[in-house]
Amino acid sequence: MSEPETKKPLMHTFEQDMSKAMDMTDAKVVQEILERGREKEFTEKENYTRNKQKSWYKLGAIVFVICALVSLGYAFYYYRNLTVPAEKSVSIGVFPSTGAITTNSSDIRKTIETIKNETSLEQNKPYLVPLVESAEAPALLNVKQIFSFFESSATEPFVTSFSIVRLGVMNDGVENIPFVIAGVKDPEIANKELLIAEKSLLQYFYKSLNIDLSLHKEEVGKVFASEFLYNVPIKALKYKDLSGAEKNLFFYARVTDNVILFTTSPNVLKSIYDSLIRQGL
Repeated sequence: MSEPETKKPLMHTFEQDMSKAMDMTDAKVVQEILERGREKEFTEKENYTRNKQKSWYKLGAIVFVICALVSLGYAFYYYRNLTVPAEKSVSIGVFPSTGAITTNSSDIRKTIETIKNETSLEQNKPYLVPLVESAEAPALLNVKQIFSFFESSATEPFVTSFSIVRLGVMNDGVENIPFVIAGVKDPEIANKELLIAEKSLLQYFYKSLNIDLSLHKEEVGKVFASEFLYNVPIKALKYKDLSGAEKNLFFYARVTDNVILFTTSPNVLKSIYDSLIRQGL
């Protein structure tokens, strides 16, 4: 009798299968498999590192943007709340000047008398009269000081609506005529204050414009009339002369948006208007 055949085990381990596969596989193929495995592992590690770096870059960019926004917000707050905006200067134009008058040794009546007797003024050329407190303090009077020197009873809102006020004089070929020229920062506010004060304007300016109030008591408190003079809008206070003809006692004119003139003479208005036009104001 022949010997019985040896039965193969039914169960195999992974190591056994792997060893058998390796025995049956060419060494070159095995080497290629290992190389591909190492390349795949390296690629996966590289991708992981790259993705991790990208995450840090994104986080850094977000932090940078947040810091930039915070900086811009602080700068805007500082500009709006901690800085003082520069005020736009107001110009009434450039005109020649007479000699300075010291107000501590003169008053408005003496000053008007002085400039009316000035003989060196060029005809139809407006001049400004520098009003200073004293020779030791040669700075020009401010708006409040000028109205005080005019002995004017102007209200505080009316005074503060002006940025600059100057006394002036012009030789019209017959006499020297005083005038007052003013600059305003906000034309709307100035216009409102002028309308409110219209019935008192004669009392505010009669001394500085050399108007004899004793001859025009009836005009105190009257309404001003709107009209145009040399294409410039004016508001005029009227009176009637001995013949009954209606004339302008004095008027104020908005020569430009920011320049207001108070005068008794149309010639003064024309000369100042022409001068400001030439100056580009």
